[in-house]
Amino acid sequence: MTRASAKVLSFVLFLLCAGNVYAAPKPSDVYGWGNLKWGMTGEEIKAVYGKDIKVHKAREDAKEGLYSDLELTSVTIGGEPFRASLWMDNSTKKLSKIVFVPKGEPEGYAWAGAFIKVEEDLVSRYGDPDKEETSNDPGTSAERKWEFPSTVIELSYLRIEGTELLLLVFSEDGKDSK
Repeated sequence: MTRASAKVLSFVLFLLCAGNVYAAPKPSDVYGWGNLKWGMTGEEIKAVYGKDIKVHKAREDAKEGLYSDLELTSVTIGGEPFRASLWMDNSTKKLSKIVFVPKGEPEGYAWAGAFIKVEEDLVSRYGDPDKEETSNDPGTSAERKWEFPSTVIELSYLRIEGTELLLLVFSEDGKDSK
């Protein structure tokens, strides 16, 4: 067995075992993430996070009607370091989506391991996911989704030709659910 095959097999085993993690009772609703609540203005967010919030040139997502000019650069989820882009509704100027991406560059299957740790953390907070998909081609993709009246949480892992992607998105009212 090659080293890469062993890693893929390990990833698949981790995904299968991840279902055995303690699942918290599912809350009736989730209203954001941590101290970030849907409907907060940029000024309210800055007041809560102070110097931990970074302001940058606004990026727009015209299709979604959102913009992001605020970022938390030191977030830890499941023991893994992330940065969080805060997306505001263009018309209301209020928080509508939070996008988490891992910090640093992955080596080997680093984001696969991070996916498992983040999933365990989410399960311990929000219960088992409402939807789970894992590719039949081991170690290539996995998605988890939690749905609440006010929030949709999506965790995604993808590996293509040696490049790994990991993304965690909290969206208000399920605007980004598919």
